[in-house]
Amino acid sequence: MSWVNGSRAEPSGSISEMKRVIIRHCSPVLMGCKPAALFMIRASDLELLRAYTPSHIDCLVIRKHGGKALVFLFDKTILENTILTDPIRSVLIGMGYPSRYSLPVFLNHLQKQFECQQCPHAVGLFLGYPLDDVLGFIKHRGSNYKLCGIWKVYGDVEQAKTCFRQYDLCRECMKIILGE
Repeated sequence: MSWVNGSRAEPSGSISEMKRVIIRHCSPVLMGCKPAALFMIRASDLELLRAYTPSHIDCLVIRKHGGKALVFLFDKTILENTILTDPIRSVLIGMGYPSRYSLPVFLNHLQKQFECQQCPHAVGLFLGYPLDDVLGFIKHRGSNYKLCGIWKVYGDVEQAKTCFRQYDLCRECMKIILGE
């Protein structure tokens, strides 16, 4: 065992650490409440993550660097339904995404954006953040938000609070499922 950030952590690749990653980052996706999640794990833990994800959930490694992997975990059906909606698709096309929609093409474009930018704004739309909040974040450059939770809220605060609570419930349910 080693100490990381003041807390006790299992050795690299441990099941216990992977369960914590799943609870914290993946629960809303795995429970069908969110289209996707973006998080960093050790590259050596990728196979362990894949072993814990059901067959309808896909993992895309956005990039690897220094033994770490930036992972985009997504439910293909929910993600397609999210970014296929006309206003979101139109905004993505306005951000330079191809006008001919295909999820693999859009994901490839997103992955290429991560090569040029640390975190492209469009990723918020893929993660299921409300369009008003993503556009507000861009317009206000991350300032002047109404609420800061899982994302910065510029639109409907009550809707965002409900969503944040729903994600917290997903995490609590996943703790029970994984025995944590």
